[in-house]
Amino acid sequence: MVIKKQGQPDREVDAYMRSMWKGSISFGLVNIPVSLYKATEEHKTSFRSLHNECKHPIQYKKWCPVCNREIETTEIVRGYEYAPGNFILITDEEMENLPLPTLRTIDILHFTDKDSVDPIYYENAYYLGPGEYGGKPYKLLHEAMQQTNRVAVAKVAFRTSEHLAVIRTHQNSLVMNMIHYPAEIRAVEGVPGIDGVANLEVSDSELEMAKKLIEEISSSFRNDYKSNYEDALKQLIEAKIQNAEVEQPVAAPRTDNVVDLMEALKRSLTATKEMNQRKEAAAHGSESAAATGTDAGTVQSAAPGPGQETPKRRRRRATS
Repeated sequence: MVIKKQGQPDREVDAYMRSMWKGSISFGLVNIPVSLYKATEEHKTSFRSLHNECKHPIQYKKWCPVCNREIETTEIVRGYEYAPGNFILITDEEMENLPLPTLRTIDILHFTDKDSVDPIYYENAYYLGPGEYGGKPYKLLHEAMQQTNRVAVAKVAFRTSEHLAVIRTHQNSLVMNMIHYPAEIRAVEGVPGIDGVANLEVSDSELEMAKKLIEEISSSFRNDYKSNYEDALKQLIEAKIQNAEVEQPVAAPRTDNVVDLMEALKRSLTATKEMNQRKEAAAHGSESAAATGTDAGTVQSAAPGPGQETPKRRRRRATS
């Protein structure tokens, strides 16, 4: 496999998003024209499949086993198999004219509290942008939902299916999340071993120690999380392109298996406190260096604690 595209920036910001759907929100007797835009994008490295012998990209062909030939996209129609080997044809025009009120309308069923929808229901997120002449009613709905702390449960026909959705406020916009229908959520009782957990007991001291550990690790949600897997993959790709060596850290030595839960919690809490102290010391050292005009890069990190080894590195030559 080879990289599909090279030299792309980590993030591309479009001046304008491309609308995926246009319609209106039905809010009582008020119709609010809106356009739908994808709210998320994936930043994953793309590969292509190659023939191992000649290293050329392979092709997938649409083949009819009855006519024994390759067919064009224009020759393909939509069919529903109502019995083995028996089909009825459904045209695009018939799909577009289904007797559904939600084909061009986001139909609000009712409003509910923000926290009443369990996150397990949520799927993809889309921005709803105001359509032509829809700015004021859009703003009105946004403000009313914010002040009442409510979200709207709605239905909309989109991409050959009628979806259940939640409309909520996000900054100064409305966002629509497609959500699963309740019948699509699998019962938790089907998870192996989950019934036995309900009958287990934890001591008050274990619970208090676990709560302390949670507090010690707690922090605000940030906007700088990134995939270490993607970084490592890009390093491997660049090294193979340059026929260079790849530097890979040795995995940290595993500690002995800790059977006692309380002892494991104590060790975790101690290690977390030490790590936080080192972070604070490093941050303080950087601030001091900046204040005195010293290059912050010369500030040395804290020495390894007891029982900790200095990270060793080994080198692995990447195969071309």
